[in-house]
Order: sequence, then C-alpha cells, then structure tokens
Amino acid sequence: MQDALLAYFNGEKNSGLLLTGLGVIGIAAAALFSQPRWGLRSFAVTLAIFALVEIALGIGLYVRTGPQVTGLLAQLGSDAARFFSDEGARMARVQRNFVVVQYVEVAVITIGAIVAVAQKGRFWHSGIALGFVINAALLLAFDLVAERRGAGYVAAIEARGRVH
Repeated sequence: MQDALLAYFNGEKNSGLLLTGLGVIGIAAAALFSQPRWGLRSFAVTLAIFALVEIALGIGLYVRTGPQVTGLLAQLGSDAARFFSDEGARMARVQRNFVVVQYVEVAVITIGAIVAVAQKGRFWHSGIALGFVINAALLLAFDLVAERRGAGYVAAIEARGRVH
C-alpha cells in the first residue's frame, strides 16, 4: 500500500510543479500578448490572472504534499484500519469532485468559444473569452490526468482495505 500511496502523491507533487510551470508560461504569454499593437490586452490580462492562480495552486499542491504523505504514512503504520476508512472516504470525495469540476471546465470551454466567436468584433470580450477557453482546456487536461492517477490509488485503498 505504501508504494501506491507514494506513487499517487509523487504524481501530485509533480503536478504541482507542472501547474506552476504552466503558470510561469502563462505569465510570459501574457507579457507577449499585452503589446498594444496586437490589440490583445484583454486576452493578456485574462492569461495573467489565470497564470497567477495556477502558480499559487501549483505551489500550494507541491508544498502541502510532503507533510500530507508523512501524516498518512504514520497513520498507515499506526492505525491501518482508520487509514483505509478515512483515506478511502477522502479519495471518494476527491474523485467525485473531479467529475463536477471537469463538467464545469467543459462548460467554460464551450461558452467561452461561443462568446469568442459571437463577439469577435468586440476585442475586449473575445479576448477574455479566449483566455478562459485556453485555461479551462489546460485545467481539464490536468484534471483528467489527476483523476486517472487518483483512480489507481483508490483501487489500491479498496483492495487493501478489504483485507483489513
């Protein structure tokens, strides 16, 4: 079980780094698109706001993962039955939340694309919409991978939890 736990949380930690990296790239893209001659300032501002959120989320995920793993490993060693019960319930919520978040991301992508096309003559509106589309698509990909990684961890918890 320890191997499954470490594999899952190492993936989480790496995802935090990836999300932070995407945020840094977003800041660079925002700087590039903020040039007045391109008329994409609203797009750049939207990219920058999302990039800052992604950096904060990525750093938060990275920083909190180590202590979380330490606590879970201690609980697994001292009270395995409680670990399987508590962690199984927590991960079931996490997996359910991924589904909800993914549908929201798909809705944002769809609505954003419609607004971008319908408002293409109003650059401020279409730029904001495009910023939402790009970031929602990136986050959807990120969340789909995280959900798949979580499913493997849940399967390990359920398989071992039945033994205890």
